[in-house]
Amino acid sequence: MAMELATSLFFPFFITLFLGFFIAVALLLVLWRARSSTGAHKSHRPQVAPLPPGPPKLPLIGNVHQLAGSNPHRTMRRLARTHGQLMLLRLGQKDVIVASSVEAVEEIVKRHDVNFASRPPDLASSNILAYEGIGVSMAPYGGYWKQMRRIYATELLSPRRVKSFATIREDMTRKLTAEIAGMASTQTPVHIGEMVTSMTNELVVRAAFGKRCKQKAEFLQLVEGAVSLITSFTVADMFPSLKFLDTLTGLKHKLKRTRAKLDKVFDEIIAYRQAARADGTTEEVEDLIVDLLVRLKDEGGLEFPITIDVIKAVVLEIFLGGTETSSTTIEWAMSELVKNPETMEKAQREIREAMRGKSKLEESDIPNLSYLKCVIKEAMRLHPPGPLLLPRVCTNTCEVMGYRVPAGTRALINAFALGRDEAYWGADAESFKPERFESVSVDFRGFNFEFVPFGVGRRICPGMNFGLSVVEVVLANLLFHFDWKLPHGMKNEDLDMMELSGASAPRKTPLVVLADLAIPLP
Repeated sequence: MAMELATSLFFPFFITLFLGFFIAVALLLVLWRARSSTGAHKSHRPQVAPLPPGPPKLPLIGNVHQLAGSNPHRTMRRLARTHGQLMLLRLGQKDVIVASSVEAVEEIVKRHDVNFASRPPDLASSNILAYEGIGVSMAPYGGYWKQMRRIYATELLSPRRVKSFATIREDMTRKLTAEIAGMASTQTPVHIGEMVTSMTNELVVRAAFGKRCKQKAEFLQLVEGAVSLITSFTVADMFPSLKFLDTLTGLKHKLKRTRAKLDKVFDEIIAYRQAARADGTTEEVEDLIVDLLVRLKDEGGLEFPITIDVIKAVVLEIFLGGTETSSTTIEWAMSELVKNPETMEKAQREIREAMRGKSKLEESDIPNLSYLKCVIKEAMRLHPPGPLLLPRVCTNTCEVMGYRVPAGTRALINAFALGRDEAYWGADAESFKPERFESVSVDFRGFNFEFVPFGVGRRICPGMNFGLSVVEVVLANLLFHFDWKLPHGMKNEDLDMMELSGASAPRKTPLVVLADLAIPLP
């Protein structure tokens, strides 16, 4: 093998390559000397800051090969340990900086806040299915984004509006616990993730469209397909000059076909809700997300008018942001508690003592469960529902931590790496220890850059309160009513805690447990 390699170096191709390289170097030396000799007569030019460091790149694909087939957030964390807390990767034809430390994140979201406040405008798959980025999550920073963000904060997902959905959460949680109670009576294994995902899907559909939505099943099926397409490899996202390949492979056609089917379902739902709102035939008028958006559209008076496509984009992003992320967080929290039975016992004891003999846990009881909140924070620290926050883009060339970041460079914040950084969380950063949040004031609001499960800065998730309310009430009820154990004599240490690659990083192997009814259902 070594001989064949040595012999191949003398092939005409390599000889030509070597001579070309030699001539190029010689020419560069001549030019450099010429510039040096004349440079003494010119004013000194300021030195340009270097680009951020990064791993070696291959021709054409850059660093794609290092991320392919892996969990990108884990790989980027490992690479950052070698190449630095602000690292430059080349993904196809796109430059990407990755921030993996508090200091790097702080420079991006504070010192250069507005410059990194927009999303990349050229993400092909998300643009098609996200209605050209007119929802708040993908819209570019500016007047339109500010208006939509304000509508989220004051109308769609305000604290008052989130509270108004309590009846829906209560109904969905009651159905979930009743189903688990039936399985507990026969010792049927409970697939936590599957059951909670079904519940959160139903919950968000109810909040958005109402209880009598005839298109629910079709909508859920289309959204599942849309998520699969969005998370699939799109050539245009990394190789814009080769975007025609997405047409040849049929991906672009699939994206547009799914968008057309979603349009049809949305049109039917909106038409029904408009009719119900007009004649007052339903008790749900004005309480649903789609009704609020339709009202804003009809009232007008906004600087940027609400259109039917805006309604579709907003409802879709609320659904995508409020279902899988919530169910994934609940499954990870249950996984950590099952793996750490002493912690589970402590959480259950707090809830059951706080209830003082009551058989029905209500949302008004949640604020008293401080340790439960620590459990949720710790689960999200170790398993953020978006381990790589949604990408940002550098609008104008700037310097971050002394490195030059050219305009158009995409920026990723590695929430997974931040949540496990020993510099901020101590030597036991990899351990599940909710008590660490009892003595610190770190929260979800985006002011603590070592803990950013909902994002940070201007682009922090506007649905944070909505998602947290679901996680809290479901997890509290699961711990209040049931005792949990692994099936078939499986040991706690045998529980696989690896996640899948993907937007929400769900468990690689679904959590399957056995439940025992400890507190009877009301």
